[in-house]
Amino acid sequence: MSTYFKVIQSGKWLKIKNKSNLPCLYYCVYIDYQLVAIYYYGDTFYLPVDPHVDHHILVTGMPNHYRYPAPIAEQFIFTADTQAYRRDYKPGDILVASDNVNEAFTGYMGHSALVVDENHVIESPGGYPAIRKDSIQQFLDKHPQHAHFRPKSKEIGQKAVAYAEEYLKEYEKNIENGEKTPTFSFNLTQSLKDPWEYIYCSKLVWLSYYHGADYELENDHLWFSPEDLYTKLKDNDDFELIYEHEEVNFQLDT
Repeated sequence: MSTYFKVIQSGKWLKIKNKSNLPCLYYCVYIDYQLVAIYYYGDTFYLPVDPHVDHHILVTGMPNHYRYPAPIAEQFIFTADTQAYRRDYKPGDILVASDNVNEAFTGYMGHSALVVDENHVIESPGGYPAIRKDSIQQFLDKHPQHAHFRPKSKEIGQKAVAYAEEYLKEYEKNIENGEKTPTFSFNLTQSLKDPWEYIYCSKLVWLSYYHGADYELENDHLWFSPEDLYTKLKDNDDFELIYEHEEVNFQLDT
C-alpha cells in the first residue's frame, strides 16, 4: 500500500502527488533507474512517459521536518497496456471513455469519438473547434480508460462515417463563412436529432448513426451522454466489444 506518494499513469502522462502530511524540501523522480526530474516547489507533478512499455518508478522526497532526517521513498511498477495500442480500427468503430483530461470529471462526464479510418477519429472534444478530425493515438493517450465497440454490420459503420465526414465538411464551411454552428454545449433543451444548434461528443456519434445509417441508439434522459453510449453498446447485439480497459467506470446514470 502506498504510504507517502500517489502515482497514476494516464496514457503518456505520469501524475505524482505527495499524499502525506510531510512537506518536502525537494523531490526526485527516477524512471527505469534513471534520475529524470527534481522538483523544489509544489506537491503534485506531471512527467511524460512511454505508455507502450513497462516502467519502474522511484519517487523520493527530503522532508522538511526534524523527525524525518532521511529521505522518504517509494517505488511503483506500471505495466504497459499493449492491447490498447496494437488492436486494429475500422470505420464505424466507437470509442467511449469514462476518464477525462480534467481528472475531477473522470467517471462523471467521459468522452467518445467515432473512428473513421485506421488512424483517425472524428470527435467533438469541447470548446472550439466544436468538431474535428484527429488521430486515434491522441484519444488513446488522453483517455486510456475506454471501451472500443464495433458494429457487426460493416455497411452501417461505413454509412455512419460517411455522414460524419460530410458533417465535418459542412461545419468547416460554416466556419469559413463566419458561422460558428453548431457550437459545443450540453444544453439540455437541445434536440438530439438537430445537428446544427449544439453538439457534444456522444451526440456526434448518435447523429452519425441516426442520420447516416438510419440506426437509432436509445436515449434514456434529456441528453445522450458517454455513459448512455457505453451502456447501450455494451449489451447491444448489433455491436461487439473489441476492448475494454479494466478501470472503465461511470459513476452516474446520466
